[in-house]
Amino acid sequence: MQSDTLSVLRRSRLFSAVSAADAAALLEDHRILELADGAVVFAEDSLAEFLFLVLDGEIAIDPCATSPQLRLCAGDTAGEEAVLTGTPHGATARASGPVTLLALPAGTLMAYLETHFEVAIAMISAMAGHLREQVREITELKMQSTAERLASYLLALAGEATGRAVVRLPFEKRHLADHLGMDPATLSRAFAKLRDKGVVASRTDKVEIADVAELRIYGDCAAFTA
Repeated sequence: MQSDTLSVLRRSRLFSAVSAADAAALLEDHRILELADGAVVFAEDSLAEFLFLVLDGEIAIDPCATSPQLRLCAGDTAGEEAVLTGTPHGATARASGPVTLLALPAGTLMAYLETHFEVAIAMISAMAGHLREQVREITELKMQSTAERLASYLLALAGEATGRAVVRLPFEKRHLADHLGMDPATLSRAFAKLRDKGVVASRTDKVEIADVAELRIYGDCAAFTA
């Protein structure tokens, strides 16, 4: 388990500049948390005591009540902006389904960075890049109608497929609604609006797209990352 955790840590963009030996040392005080769906990972305005790395499952972060959720999956980190700046968390993060997290004490990480300036700079650069991606994603989502948001998301799942395609939603529809910044009823209406474009959603996680090219009129796959 330790070797697997070390491997995931080193693959993380935030820790890419950390040597294998230093990464192993950082893990000496880590914790593994297994949380149920809806459990709070950290709360807005709370003290940043840990930096979290998602090992399995997903967590959702609510930037504010009116914005789409940000979803983080295996290999992503959460809480780094608060840890690295010494400020309280700016949003609340919750488990989106069962999730396994690595919790790295903030004190351990900051003590290491005090003597490894080049790694600190690399982490800040990685954090800034991630923030730009998140801002872009939220901005693009808010500029689209609900049907366009859904179309863009489905196209991202379809990838390079052409013609007819069948995609599977990676999480429950209620979580998809949160992710796209809408309530479940609005999501249902968005699916209904896309029916005349050949989109048929099953009662499970399967969605059929009759013609990917036609659906691209309503959403740009390149503008959204699933």
